[in-house]
Amino acid sequence: MALNIIPADQPLLVQAIIVYLYADPGLGKTSIGFTGDKAISFDFDKGSHRTGELRRGAVVQAKQWADVANLTASDLEPYNTIVIDTVGAMLESIKTHLMLNATNKQKDGSLKLKAQGLANNIFKQYVNSLIASGKDVVFIAHASEDQSGDQIVYRPDLGGKNRNELYRIADIMGYLTTVTTGEGKNARLISFRPCPTHHAKNAGGLGGDSGEVWVPDLKTNPTFLADLIKQAKDHINTLTPDQLATMKAQEDLQNWEQSCSEIQHAGDLSQLTESLDKTHTYYQSMRQIMLKKAKELGFTFDMNSSRWINPAEFFGITDTQRDELQELLVQANLDVMTFCEDQGIESLMVIEASKFNDVKAHIINITQGQGRAIA
Repeated sequence: MALNIIPADQPLLVQAIIVYLYADPGLGKTSIGFTGDKAISFDFDKGSHRTGELRRGAVVQAKQWADVANLTASDLEPYNTIVIDTVGAMLESIKTHLMLNATNKQKDGSLKLKAQGLANNIFKQYVNSLIASGKDVVFIAHASEDQSGDQIVYRPDLGGKNRNELYRIADIMGYLTTVTTGEGKNARLISFRPCPTHHAKNAGGLGGDSGEVWVPDLKTNPTFLADLIKQAKDHINTLTPDQLATMKAQEDLQNWEQSCSEIQHAGDLSQLTESLDKTHTYYQSMRQIMLKKAKELGFTFDMNSSRWINPAEFFGITDTQRDELQELLVQANLDVMTFCEDQGIESLMVIEASKFNDVKAHIINITQGQGRAIA
């Protein structure tokens, strides 16, 4: 039997896509999930009952991880869209399941580090199984509000490398929020265009140049999400595999750079580093962005643990020690500011306490004509 070979310059028809939707509280993200084509919602967040008449799909009330983990392909056969609501609650459900085994818990009741890694692996394997089912998969998440310098940034409320894994596999990712229209009314829109204020992806070409899609009244538009997904598929299917791969790679790079810019702690950078794919087209660029951020924040990389380490806490000299150094400088006929400039420091107070005796000896040596610059 001859192989059906599709050349690189021919479109590769996509039958199912991955949607990642995150939102501020109370904006109806669960209701939007039910507007997918033949949708079934895995209700980890226990909020499906609040959709009322807008609940037009089937629901799996995930009270425990087994409620979902034991579902079979035949169970899902009648449905075309699988909605995970919410993805953060799904991960917590996995962790709760693992805590039933006492060997996975520390003395304080929290998960051992190894068990947390196991939870991440179970999460990833289950996500992969959903993708392999050939269904459209919609991941819903709460929005997290983080501070990056003077800028507030909104992104999915999911930790570490799992968030970055979903960034990578999603075909479209949108931020659902409210805006005030020119008529002074509040309206909902989903932004699929990445920008400094939020994370997004738009391989589906949704929303035109702005990347913004207004959310209509779902009572009169019961196929809103199904229509969006079809529109995204239609656009993707006009692209060659090379074009689609290039677009996704560029979006990955943009999200990586944005994620790195928001890093504040070494643990966050460690999780981000774990998700770095050495086979990615922009691996070297991503790595350089990561290293630049680590240098900026003073992080060091521990080879034994393969983790970034926060800079050591600074302990400076006391006011009394500063006064002692100033007195020695006066005796040596040296100006304090000139001395600091020669040593490449802003003031005496940035001298580490552990180096006080070295600096003191250095000044005494200057007085005796033996001084050299200190490190």
